[in-house]
Amino acid sequence: MLRYRNITKYRSVWMALAALWILYYHSSLPPKYYSSFLGYVRFFGFSGVDIFVFASGLGCYHSLTRHYDPIAFLKKRIIRILPSYYVVLTAWLIYQHLRSGISVSSVFANYLCVDFLASADFQTLWYMNGVWIYYLFALFLVPLCQNASLRRKILLFFLCAAFSVPFFSDIRLMLFSRLPLLFLGICFADYGARHEEIPARLAAALIALSCLGWGLLVYIVKCVPDDRIWAYGLYWFPFILIAPGLCIVLSLLAACLDKVAPQIIRGCTFLGGCTLEIYAVHAFAFQVFRDALSDDILYGTDKRWLLLSVLSVLFAVLLARVMARLTAKTQKQPTQQT
Repeated sequence: MLRYRNITKYRSVWMALAALWILYYHSSLPPKYYSSFLGYVRFFGFSGVDIFVFASGLGCYHSLTRHYDPIAFLKKRIIRILPSYYVVLTAWLIYQHLRSGISVSSVFANYLCVDFLASADFQTLWYMNGVWIYYLFALFLVPLCQNASLRRKILLFFLCAAFSVPFFSDIRLMLFSRLPLLFLGICFADYGARHEEIPARLAAALIALSCLGWGLLVYIVKCVPDDRIWAYGLYWFPFILIAPGLCIVLSLLAACLDKVAPQIIRGCTFLGGCTLEIYAVHAFAFQVFRDALSDDILYGTDKRWLLLSVLSVLFAVLLARVMARLTAKTQKQPTQQT
């Protein structure tokens, strides 16, 4: 038996590893794709997003079932996300304007987090569009899922999957194809709310499905033409099988590491609270660096990519701390005045 709390207590560790995995995927650090096991790890770094989406399903469920208040739910996330995002976005838009210009409509689309959905001329972070879509869906999915029958949950799962169909052969499929995974995270949390323990057979089955999903994904990458993979979301749909079992394995490994090196787990937990900033800062920094490479201003080396990666994480942590303090102060001021 595995206690549900002992699995989900490492949710921040999942998110920290996911953020670092995405950073590694976006970098030009060695090894090259397929050259070794680490090459495969890097190639599949986009799956960090799927860990985020599954973890978001858990977080949305517990937040909304504790007190179902959609306005407070969205307000809390706006306060957490937008200040840090707008700091990075403003710097990015200024840089883009100085480099090659940018339309007013693209500026507004980015600030409204619809640049990817609206196919704006200039786009920054597609996931910032997705996160609000996922939160809005969660407002409906959580109450429908709570204590629902298995039949209803299966129906809701396929309804979530159906939202992907209109976006086949559309780049926006990478956003909507993750809706079933968000729902699985909600279902996992609903199971945990009703059962303190996860049976060993269920955990083993989820891990086995995860292994099956990895095998399916490797087969798809090797045997299916790339244009079909992108057109039908075959990079992302296998994570419906992969993500739940993968997160259980990460929690089991984290629990073992917590006994021998708790400092590492505390560090990962801390980084798990800075994942938004890590995602935004490294994406902007990497884009500037790649532009410098293409303009022959700099030349890339492994050491420079490693240094840039470390500096991106450090700046992201600093930004997260500063924004947390500023938002805390602004929230306290009205209460002090009253």
